[in-house]
Amino acid sequence: MNKKMYIQAEKTPLNISIKTSTRYGGYSKEPYNSLNMGYFTGDDVTTVIKNYRLYEKEINTYNIITLNQVHGNDVLEVNHENSSDILFSKADGLFTTEKNIPLGVITADCLPVMLAGQRCIASLHCGWRSLNSGIIDNAFKLFNIHNDIVEYAYIGAGICEKCYEVQDDLVMQLVEKYNPQKALQKKDSKHYLLDMKKLATNALIYNCLPIDNIEITKYSSCCFEEFYSYRLENGKTGRMVTTIVRNG
Repeated sequence: MNKKMYIQAEKTPLNISIKTSTRYGGYSKEPYNSLNMGYFTGDDVTTVIKNYRLYEKEINTYNIITLNQVHGNDVLEVNHENSSDILFSKADGLFTTEKNIPLGVITADCLPVMLAGQRCIASLHCGWRSLNSGIIDNAFKLFNIHNDIVEYAYIGAGICEKCYEVQDDLVMQLVEKYNPQKALQKKDSKHYLLDMKKLATNALIYNCLPIDNIEITKYSSCCFEEFYSYRLENGKTGRMVTTIVRNG
């Protein structure tokens, strides 16, 4: 992979754009070098703002809405009138029925999960806690409230099943409805490898989205140097932003 500033989903519906920033081409210094998109990482805030301005110009998408993510299941509805108020709210999902509002998810091992229907879109920050507590279910409910259904999902770059070792106490907390046993590989009596992309796929299928309508990126945050990894870099690192927008 060349040192590009972003990757993008390849099978998006008409007028939907999904892009994920890499760590290349920004202004941040070590350990955030260089295109850090996380405001709450300890990096200089002015530098992060400069990174956003540079990146938004690069992808021709402006005024990205992001959150102060808390590993919960709240999904906030955004429109052109309240977008400034929603910015940096404590939640882990964004939803809109309106065009030209880029919804952003900040990650460095957790999964960005993007949803699109005929009218609605959503962006979800999916660590195991958010997934487990039903953030995907909550987003699907918002689509239903607005008389729309999810027709496409994108699971972006996050930690892979080879790198995400968890202990049995976490495994015991995983809800059965998402078939966690199909996302787990046992290492020994107390340790497992957890496939977060598989767990997210199971949650989407639980909500009646066909497997053929789910696009899963080949990229892993922990195995590709182009991305930040919270686990690999011991928590002191930058963040990527994944955006979804309906152009119109």
